[in-house]
Amino acid sequence: MKKEALRLGLGLVAMIGCLTAREIIVEPGGEIRDLVAARDAVRKLRAGGEMGDIDVVLHQGVYALKNPLVFGLQDSAPAGAVTRYRAAQGASPLISGGRVITDWEKSDLQDGKVWMAKVPWAKGDAFFHCLYDGSKLLQRARSEGFSVSCGGVRKMYAGKVKDRIHFTYTKDLLKPVGNLEDLELYGRPTRAWLVNYLGIESVDPATRSAKLSVPATYNMFGAFQVENCIEHLDEPGEWALNSQKGMLYYWPESGTPGDNIIAPVLDELIRVEGVNDPTLAGKKDHPVEGIVFEGLRFAHADRQKWLPQDKGIQHDWNLWDKANGLLRFRGARNCMVRDCTFSDSGSDGVRLDLFCQKITIEGSTFRDLGGTGVLLCGYGPGKKDVNRHNIIHNNEITRVGRLFLHSPGVFVWQSGHNRISNNHIYDQAYTGLVVSGVRRRFFATLFEEMGVKKNPFARWSCPEGTREHLPTIRWDEIKLTSATEWSAYEPYMHARENVIEFNEVHDCLKLLHDGNCIYLSGNGDGNIVRYNVTYNHTSGAMIRTDDDSHGSTVSHNLLFGTVSPQGIAIKGLNTSQHNAYINCVMGTGGAGNTVHPDSELSRNVFYFTSGAKLGSFHSKLERVGAGVDYNLYHHEDGSAGKLLAAQRKKDKGGKVDAHSVAGDPLFVDLAHGDLSYKPGSPAMALGIEPMSEEIVSRMGTTRDPFLKRFGSGMPLKIERDGAGHGSN
Repeated sequence: MKKEALRLGLGLVAMIGCLTAREIIVEPGGEIRDLVAARDAVRKLRAGGEMGDIDVVLHQGVYALKNPLVFGLQDSAPAGAVTRYRAAQGASPLISGGRVITDWEKSDLQDGKVWMAKVPWAKGDAFFHCLYDGSKLLQRARSEGFSVSCGGVRKMYAGKVKDRIHFTYTKDLLKPVGNLEDLELYGRPTRAWLVNYLGIESVDPATRSAKLSVPATYNMFGAFQVENCIEHLDEPGEWALNSQKGMLYYWPESGTPGDNIIAPVLDELIRVEGVNDPTLAGKKDHPVEGIVFEGLRFAHADRQKWLPQDKGIQHDWNLWDKANGLLRFRGARNCMVRDCTFSDSGSDGVRLDLFCQKITIEGSTFRDLGGTGVLLCGYGPGKKDVNRHNIIHNNEITRVGRLFLHSPGVFVWQSGHNRISNNHIYDQAYTGLVVSGVRRRFFATLFEEMGVKKNPFARWSCPEGTREHLPTIRWDEIKLTSATEWSAYEPYMHARENVIEFNEVHDCLKLLHDGNCIYLSGNGDGNIVRYNVTYNHTSGAMIRTDDDSHGSTVSHNLLFGTVSPQGIAIKGLNTSQHNAYINCVMGTGGAGNTVHPDSELSRNVFYFTSGAKLGSFHSKLERVGAGVDYNLYHHEDGSAGKLLAAQRKKDKGGKVDAHSVAGDPLFVDLAHGDLSYKPGSPAMALGIEPMSEEIVSRMGTTRDPFLKRFGSGMPLKIERDGAGHGSN
């Protein structure tokens, strides 16, 4: 990079500090010491005619933001150039949205073990929901569990929205305290595939009834706890915040508070935001371009708070167009995040909202986040489709969803034509990677004008006022020709033609229920899930196409059934071929819609080692019939042939696995990752394509590939309890 001195007038030099031709130096104690000044210095250079690349070089230090740093249209780089915010060589600068809490005093609570600090600023938008001791997330004061009930129907969608707001409760743990607006209920309403943090509007202890300030995702049934009530600050490591008194209370495990207790003061740190035109024509869409972040660390944004105006995306696993990330692109194109770290924060790592195109996130680490690692969130169902052609590549994503347990590592919602590749996603409370849109059941309000007399999705109908999906739908752009055919909905489902490849996803579903390593639902056509490796999944399927998932191809994936015996579960009209199931099987599901009879589920290898229970080959796939064929089954104890014969006999139509065979695929070296075939393999005769060592070696990140880590032996150890669920 050229670094000739820029000839500037003395006045401009005095205003913007230390500049070279294409480099701005930022360091604590320097002439330019914060990101706001650096951004403004770049603006002056661009206004002065600089058309080339500009590097803003951050030296070692903490760069704390008092307000979100916004890059707007005036910050776009000229065509062919970039403005790069990068770490100095050998440095690891931290961009923080936190505030260090000081001046602690002992309180009289818990025999003086609880300390307190004055935080008069911590109210309104500055109220914080998480607290850190260095990089350790501290537990907010939490009561013991108690049961709640709305008195209505115990179902996800049935009933009315009032059943998600009004409830009764057991035990006298919820009381009308003076700072009731600071308290939240934490729990899993009705279903165990999500958690909610819910504000409390009122409490009547006489009747043990209460009202929420926002509706729960589903009807209020289940076990809940009260959070942030000083009465429940009863264990070392806990804390609580009283905004009315402007006081923070903390019981340190070490006996005294450390000097690095950090409270997040911002919901998002940096936003790259152009003009987003929500109209279909989009004539005013004008994205920011050419901003690059490289080698930086981001931390300490707050955990998001749900508000009445929020719009949820699938199962409220996240919120649409919400300011809750460390770095957010909202109307951007041709931007990049490279070799950065996103950690120790209450919500998301990186969000790509609304108009986001050709944005690359690569080589970065996402860990210990309260929400999603990377979220791509386009417009709701309609004709406007402008979140696309992005790349999420070669990232490590682990221990995200530490507060909102349901948060995926990567979440692609109403966004298409993206490449999600070579990411390592693991140690998840719920699901690793999600691609989804909106299911058909949410469009039922259109059926009356279509002349549909009976709602085909009545069992799953959504009451008026539902936060999930309904408010995102662009009703005036939708004209359905059928209530049931997916082809009528697909033009409005923009999570299409994504390529999910060479990812390593494992150790998911550690705390919640009914999750997967890779999951598709309500997506558009043309998604490809290929060359991924999955293992150590506690229950259910590792790869799953769920309700209203159609037109996807799931192929050439390597699935190790080390804990769960189910590798891939197929609903909808999809293709699943050339996968290697090691100690696991293929199945489907019964809730919602099930597998389409025209699905192609053929030419797969099912290989069982001597320690694995063979069980049945498939679950509920008789409906597909001839679409399940040309598969190869092998068990090292020789029992596969008998089970195949029994399965054919059980299938009265004689269509399932009509041409499948039992036999050893003759892998060249399964234990060391070479799943190509030796001469004479029956897999070749069946037309099953192999996965060579060269292919397997490309799975996972380039800096820590799967095969290098398991070079001395694949993950073949079986750890199942009697129910077939994980024992860990």
